[in-house]
Amino acid sequence: MAQPLRRQIFTVILILTLVVYAAIGYGAYLTYSEHVRQLAAETSTMAATVVVYVNRNLEAADAVAATASRHPSMRALDPRATAEVLLPLVGGRDQLLNNALMADTTGQVQAWAQPPEAKVEGLLDPAWLKSVADTGQTKVSPMLGGPGDSAHSIVLGYPITSLDNKVVGVIGLAVHLEALERILRSIPLPAGSVVTLTDHNSVVVARSLDSALYVGRPITARANVLEPEDVPSTVIRTGVDGIERVFGNAVVDRGPWLASVGIPTSVARGRTAPIYRRNFAISVFLTILIFGVTFIFGRRWIKPFDHLDETARRVSRGDLSPLEPHPMPTAEMEHLQQTVRGMITNLQSAREAIAAQVDDERRMREELQSLQQQVIRQERLAAIGVLVSGVAHELNNPLQAILGFSELLQMQKEMPESARADLTLIQKESTRARAIIRNLSRFGRQMSEPTPVKLHDVVASVMELRHRKLEELNIRVEVDEKSVAPVMAIFTELQQVLLNFAINAEQAIVHSDSETRRIVIRTGDRDGWAWIEVEDSGPGVPPQDEAKLFQPFHTTKQVGEGTGLGLSVSYDIIRTYGGRIGYRPATAGGAVFFFELPIVPAD
Repeated sequence: MAQPLRRQIFTVILILTLVVYAAIGYGAYLTYSEHVRQLAAETSTMAATVVVYVNRNLEAADAVAATASRHPSMRALDPRATAEVLLPLVGGRDQLLNNALMADTTGQVQAWAQPPEAKVEGLLDPAWLKSVADTGQTKVSPMLGGPGDSAHSIVLGYPITSLDNKVVGVIGLAVHLEALERILRSIPLPAGSVVTLTDHNSVVVARSLDSALYVGRPITARANVLEPEDVPSTVIRTGVDGIERVFGNAVVDRGPWLASVGIPTSVARGRTAPIYRRNFAISVFLTILIFGVTFIFGRRWIKPFDHLDETARRVSRGDLSPLEPHPMPTAEMEHLQQTVRGMITNLQSAREAIAAQVDDERRMREELQSLQQQVIRQERLAAIGVLVSGVAHELNNPLQAILGFSELLQMQKEMPESARADLTLIQKESTRARAIIRNLSRFGRQMSEPTPVKLHDVVASVMELRHRKLEELNIRVEVDEKSVAPVMAIFTELQQVLLNFAINAEQAIVHSDSETRRIVIRTGDRDGWAWIEVEDSGPGVPPQDEAKLFQPFHTTKQVGEGTGLGLSVSYDIIRTYGGRIGYRPATAGGAVFFFELPIVPAD
């Protein structure tokens, strides 16, 4: 459906505005994505930096352990002298190494630099110390201390070798993880960023934020744990604290630990926000400007259209007075105004010409109505011709019976009892012959004035004319009569319409391969109308022919079987009485032709 120009202009501007704002949003999304990629690069670089920091501190511990392991008292496993050697290696809480020990090859600790804390160094497994002595390789112990403990440590185990390179003991350096966390917190990162060290079981070893809450706890379900080297170098995920961050990951081989640096994605949004606000402000300004300019020019252009529209409405009402000139903003609209003016002039001339043609059309209509009446009369005569052979056959047998039994009665002086049945048959056949002759004469009689007619009588007369023919064709007829109200019509014309329906149904069944050979005639009254319909069990009407059923000379029958005027004449008869005639497919696949007429009022 066409829309007003104002609405179309508004719709176009609205769509363009939405497109612009969608482009702004998409641009902001691209900018945000670019910043996220920059954060991924930053976190990847910072994770590598964290690995360097951790390795540098571990290398310092390696140098301390190498120097201490060559001391004679260490090689001699002298507990008293060893304690004096180990004590200078450790410092206070701010130092990386917070304790040191010396153990024999069985894993039994022989000396501590200072008394061990029960919940930290006291948890060290002698079997792990023994594994260092057995392998002769430097190892890193599992984290000492559990979730919620105030201190956590790891122990770096180094073998003590004699002058002939035999392992004689183990030196262990306890690394204070709280000091390691201070190193992690010293790395310059945006607010909300976090640096985390996790072991191969995804248990937090050190964390720069809220370490007391998360150190010693797993950050990943056991089923989802990956080895540190299998973790992607960069990933966006929500941390254990519920904050979405861009994480850069790198592996500390000594652990093996995974060093993760996470920067909140809100940093990317914060970097994108100024650009988005600037573009949005510019777009809002341009939108207001566009709407203002459109409003000004729209009013200047739409008013002339309103003037032309009002003129067109006036002309449609029949007012062909000259068009009043109106200033137009464009040459095209001025040309349109001149065209409308010329159209009005042409319409004035056309009106005069149409008035002159009205008389000719009236005369032609009268001639056409006369021709239609002639066609109706010719079709009626044609229908009578179709019935002649059937009526002759119908009359022959009853008349022969009458004549034969009349002669028999004349030959007998006294009527025996056995002749009573014959007399009954004579009476029946005589009555039937009289009815057939009456219907035939009434069908051929020209009647000019409508009279009250009951559909029951119309059905009865047609059935008397076609009953024997239908029996010969083995076509079963069912009649369901419920109509009792009269209609105003000429009896013979309604008889002709119903006869056309019945003949069409009969021919449809004869030319079909249907095993069911049945015609149903129904009548009834509803809502002030009396109706009648004829349903057959034939093949029905093809969809392409339905629209042309009531057109003159349209027929699907073979040459010689129909003129194509039966339904057309029936249509004109029913429409003349203000009725309705039509067709619909039957539910069983055949055709249903029907007509309905207004019921005669009771008064």
